[in-house]
Amino acid sequence: MKYTIRHETRCHFDSPARYSIRQLRITPREEAGLRIASWSVGTPVRSTCSIDAWGNTTHLLTLTEPHENVRILVTGVVDVPEDTTALIGRDNSKLAPQIYLASTHLTRADAALSQFARTHLGRTPQRTDAVLTLLEALREQLRSDPSGGQPLRGAVASFARGSATLPDHIHILIAACRAAGLPARFISGYQLGDALNKRVSEYAWADVWLEAEGGWVSFDARRTQLASGRQIRLAVGRDYLDACPMRTAHQGGGHEEVRVSVQAA
Repeated sequence: MKYTIRHETRCHFDSPARYSIRQLRITPREEAGLRIASWSVGTPVRSTCSIDAWGNTTHLLTLTEPHENVRILVTGVVDVPEDTTALIGRDNSKLAPQIYLASTHLTRADAALSQFARTHLGRTPQRTDAVLTLLEALREQLRSDPSGGQPLRGAVASFARGSATLPDHIHILIAACRAAGLPARFISGYQLGDALNKRVSEYAWADVWLEAEGGWVSFDARRTQLASGRQIRLAVGRDYLDACPMRTAHQGGGHEEVRVSVQAA
C-alpha cells in the first residue's frame, strides 16, 4: 500500500540564535519490505547527506546567521507491504547484533532492573513469549508519562520512580533485555493507520534479537504487544539519542520550541 507522507517541523527560538546545528534522521529505512518511491528533505539551507554508524540516512543542517525560526519540510511516497509482521528477521545491516548488547547511559541496568529482567524473562529469554511476559510485568510496574517536553531520565531512574515517557519505557525494555544477554535496539518512525484510515503519527518501539525466532522481533513497549508491522522505520540505534528524528545544538536563542506535524494520504 502506498502512503504519501508530509512531515513538517517548525522550530522557534525566544530570541535570535547565533548558530544552530541539526542532525536529521527522517528518511525511511528500506527494511521489512518497505520501498521508497520518492523522498525529499527540504531545509532552509543546503544540508549534507550521509549514512551514520547504524545505517541511518542522516542530513546535517548548519545555520551560521542569526535566526529565530527554522522550517524543515519532508515529503515522500513509500510502499508498505500489506502482509506486515513483527518479525524483521536477519536484516541487511552490516552490524553484528551483538553490537546492541553494549549499554549507554540511557540504557544502563542497575541491580534492581537486572534482577527484574531475570525474574520475568525466565529460563528461555530467547522466545517471543518471554519478552511479552516481561512487557506485561513492566506495565504493572510503570505509569505512562507524556513525552512532550519531558527530559530523558534513562532506564534506571525511570524504573526506580515507577513512571516513564515513551522513550524511557523503551530504554527500560532495552536495558532489561541486554541485562539478560539479548541484543536490543531503539527504533523511531511512524505508526500507520489501516487501509480505511491513513492516519500517521510519530512513534517509537524496540527490536530484540531472538535467535530462536529467526532474528530481530519488534515490540511495542507502550502497548505491551508485538509491534503491529504497520510502521515506517526511520532510524535505529542503541538508544533515543542515536535514533531520534532530530538532534539540535545551538548558541544563543534561549528556549527552542519545536512543533511537528505529520500527515499521510
